Amino acid sequence: MQLAERILRELTTAPLLTRQLAAKLDARTPGVMVACRCLRHKGLIHTENGLHALTRAGKNLLADGGFIPCQRKGRNATSAGRTLRQRAWSVMRMADHFTVDSLMQTVCDGDEGNAGENLRNYCRALFRAGILGRTARTRAYFLRDEANTGPLAPAYNRAEKCVTDRNTGKIFPLEAAHA
Repeated sequence: MQLAERILRELTTAPLLTRQLAAKLDARTPGVMVACRCLRHKGLIHTENGLHALTRAGKNLLADGGFIPCQRKGRNATSAGRTLRQRAWSVMRMADHFTVDSLMQTVCDGDEGNAGENLRNYCRALFRAGILGRTARTRAYFLRDEANTGPLAPAYNRAEKCVTDRNTGKIFPLEAAHA
């Protein structure tokens, strides 16, 4: 269980100060502060004078068992800005079908190092996760309608072999490579 979820569960009993949360969860205070800032930004907790309490949305999230933000394992996803993959995702959402070469022509400005391999790996991961499909004749990629969930590019985590839809929080484990 990640720190953000542990904080939410701890706050179900009573409001707590940051230092109390850190002591109860055996966590470092700076980490608790970062997690609380994220939970507050998502509207799941309310903080006043260092005292943290659950909001109605936070209580509902715990009751429903939904995705708890602020708890991604591994490196932080940087796709929120204008990265190569974010730009490629925007094109994927607009195009009927595309190839890695056509993506490169559209989104590359020449400053990216090894952009072709980066986009090839990204498209392959999205295909293995079931987010992209391939046409039978030309083998061009296309975005599946049900996978077009929003503007944020899915995050590919090679270490954990999964793709996370950052719009919904859904995690897609990577299946074996298709033929």
